[in-house]
Amino acid sequence: MLLPTRLVLLAALFEGVLAGKAIKDCVFNGTMATMEDNCTRITGSLTFTGSDDIKVLYSKLAYVEEINGCVQVVGSGYIRLDFFARLRSVVCGNSSYTVDFAVANNSALERLGMPVLKVNRLGLTGNPKLCITSEEATRYTNVQRGSADNFTLCQGRAGVLKECNSTQNGFNGGLADGCELITGNLYIDGQNNANISNKLQFVKEVYGRVYIRATTLNNLTIPLLEKVYASESTTSTLLDPTILVDNNNNFTSLDVPKINFMAKNDYSFVTNDDSYVMNQDLCNRLSPFGKVMSNETVCGNCN
Repeated sequence: MLLPTRLVLLAALFEGVLAGKAIKDCVFNGTMATMEDNCTRITGSLTFTGSDDIKVLYSKLAYVEEINGCVQVVGSGYIRLDFFARLRSVVCGNSSYTVDFAVANNSALERLGMPVLKVNRLGLTGNPKLCITSEEATRYTNVQRGSADNFTLCQGRAGVLKECNSTQNGFNGGLADGCELITGNLYIDGQNNANISNKLQFVKEVYGRVYIRATTLNNLTIPLLEKVYASESTTSTLLDPTILVDNNNNFTSLDVPKINFMAKNDYSFVTNDDSYVMNQDLCNRLSPFGKVMSNETVCGNCN
């Protein structure tokens, strides 16, 4: 089967670059700052009290998928634990611990922000601001809480936070109205996207990546999008760009004015569309999370 010319170019350009991170086993030595980079699996128990530089956590833990040890987040000032955006499993073999992953007494914690974590025993105690999404309530099946801990569902603009699934090649991304959280990848594919701006007007988070492919759109704004986790529910052989714009007829610009978090990636944005005009503001917004590439040119970050 022949691939579209732009896809061939893109595949050639990123051969060996888009391949998923090779498995890298690391042993935690007690100091996060001195841990190796690009670890995918950590052996050792980790305790977070808020003393670590948050930028170090986002860098060192960006690709971690497995932890063979116990994890505790205790007494921190973290608002989210999204430095574990790609963490899928925690197995604590220490019988003295009652849970594998303990989240306790974090006064500022509002959301967990770990989109693909599955853990046998999760402890959530003494986190007064914390809420749980409906998807998390389904995924975390064994949660230990104190008698005074409420189980609060996260609220959105009109009641419980509206979570949606996007489908490849679906009309308007396969999205319902009023979506606020996309629980996988966001797919904007093909020519049936006449109402896509309305479908995206309240979206604040995407658990996976953003794909804009083979559309007839001229431009797109996702006005409230704040976070793209670029997470994978299963091991992937590819580490795609966090945002991929490819094979569109006349797409010139993307605007995400509220973006404040994307999981670290080799490339945060890639397009090979001839029509695309890179905006310096977008470059500045996305460059802290990975290289921004338009038509084989990596843009500079003026921040």
